[in-house]
Amino acid sequence: MRNLLTAAACLSLAACGGGGSADSPAPAPAPAAAATVPDSAIASSSALVDYLSAQSGSDETSEPLALPAGDVATSETDEPRAI
Repeated sequence: MRNLLTAAACLSLAACGGGGSADSPAPAPAPAAAATVPDSAIASSSALVDYLSAQSGSDETSEPLALPAGDVATSETDEPRAI
């Protein structure tokens, strides 16, 4: 009798597994990380400083970003800014 109750309990627990529906939507894929610095960041030296200031200094797992082709625009009148 005890084996019968144990078997019935195991079968009832196995029968109420996931409970999920096959119609549930798949989770959205994670957005792709940028591989390059945007062109707008090298439009001027202040834009580059703003872009660099917005980056996380503690992220050590991401791949390095490539700079777009071209030189960063410079200005003879802008004052130096701290990064």
